[in-house]
Amino acid sequence: MRKSEKAKGIQNAAESDCIEKKEQKLPVAEDVISPENDQENLLDIIEKMKKEIKSLTEEAARARADYYNLRTRVERDREKNCKLAAERSIEELLPVFENLERVCCAIEDQESNLYKGMAMITKQFYKALENLGLEKIETEGEFDPSVHEAVSMEPIEDRSKDNCIIGTLRNGYRLAGRIIRPPQVRVGKHTD
Repeated sequence: MRKSEKAKGIQNAAESDCIEKKEQKLPVAEDVISPENDQENLLDIIEKMKKEIKSLTEEAARARADYYNLRTRVERDREKNCKLAAERSIEELLPVFENLERVCCAIEDQESNLYKGMAMITKQFYKALENLGLEKIETEGEFDPSVHEAVSMEPIEDRSKDNCIIGTLRNGYRLAGRIIRPPQVRVGKHTD
């Protein structure tokens, strides 16, 4: 049974219990309208019935609010579980993708059918990872320690490339805005 069906079952059961309890307490029409009941008794009965209606209305509102809260929580949990499943899948599949890339780089003849086939498989594999929400982190431009992992600092003579990435050792990836693996980069440091 799915969670939404459980929630509906809980709501229906709660409503049935409320109705059964209230039906037992309500006076029967013959008891209310009788010649021996004077006006004061009728007013008392009307007042009791108004209180009962107010109580039932409040209970129904609480049951409705509980149902909507449950439904919201179930939706939130479902989304969280989907994200967690995607993240775990990507963490398992990422090394396989990188090994496919390494195979493509190892093939020297880029005109061979083997290279073309491996390149197509690698692209298709990466497209599938992108469909799960994977994004490649850019490794060009200025070094950002909150995103990139500096493996080495290398001296450079060009002042304009100071604190810029000059090489990538390992690609980094982001999933749903969260970094799951930072890219490992070489950073240039200007020397005087």
